[in-house]
Amino acid sequence: MNAVKKFINKFYLPMVLVIVVVFFAISTDSFFSLHNLTNIFVQNAYVVIATMGIAIVMIAGGVDMSVSYEMGLVSVVAGKLLQFYTNLPVWLIVILAVLLGAFLGFGNGIITIKLKVHPFVATLATMTIYQGIAYVFSGSKTFFGFPETFTAIGQKYLLGWLPISVILMFVMFLLAYFMLKKTYFGRYIYAIGGNEEAARLAGINTRFVRVGSFVMASVFIAVAALVLTARTGSASPSLATDAVFTCISACVLGGISFTGGEGNVANMFLSVMILGVLSNGMQLMGLSIYSQYIMKGIVLIVAIAFDNYQKANHMKELANQTKSTGKAVKD
Repeated sequence: MNAVKKFINKFYLPMVLVIVVVFFAISTDSFFSLHNLTNIFVQNAYVVIATMGIAIVMIAGGVDMSVSYEMGLVSVVAGKLLQFYTNLPVWLIVILAVLLGAFLGFGNGIITIKLKVHPFVATLATMTIYQGIAYVFSGSKTFFGFPETFTAIGQKYLLGWLPISVILMFVMFLLAYFMLKKTYFGRYIYAIGGNEEAARLAGINTRFVRVGSFVMASVFIAVAALVLTARTGSASPSLATDAVFTCISACVLGGISFTGGEGNVANMFLSVMILGVLSNGMQLMGLSIYSQYIMKGIVLIVAIAFDNYQKANHMKELANQTKSTGKAVKD
């Protein structure tokens, strides 16, 4: 029985993904076509990239509620530069947009540690600030007519079949994986998420790591904004208003606790794919966008319930081990 539980805990996401794919493959004729499967990856490339960023913050024990309007602000700044400053090279505008994202993340981190405000409240406040700045900067307008060298990021294919946005998605995924698993900074992120005070006593500069986690997250969010802007060929403050819900849902579904200290980006990727397949499959079945909202909400509730169930079992196992150890010592 324990072996079955361990197997389910380890492989529940791949199993859910397979079940969802099989269900829609049976339910709709066009789901399992190469065109549609490629479309799922293209549609969710920016979501995967943004979710990697949110995962970094959540593993560190924080959360970023401003992601939607961070993306909107980065989008309109890049869009305005692309439309009205055509003398600037595209690569420079891309770099400036990513640097803007890093600056926004730095602001989130500084507010959190300097004012000692919970990240949820701090980023909820900066969300409204970034929203206001985006609308003021853009004049509530949508920018379009970008050069092909930029829109290629979201619309072009290599070798005629491999989307550039999907390649970029996997590059950012590998970058997040390497940073979290193979660098000291990544280990420090897990450490402060698990126990910030213990990490501080161990000599880790917890303030630097916390701010750094927000900066890294916002770099990923900025890249996601550029990918989505390039794919749609337009830039507006309301570019990705539902991104915060989707990203946090994917993180929770992927096993990241709101208290931090655990989680891996491979599960985040699978979680985004599950949500993406659900959305795509329901569209093919003719269900409305509101039905999709209901389903995503149910998925989030189930994910939270499963996370709590896993934690309860883990605590029970620890209690049993402690009891057995204490009994053995007494004997």
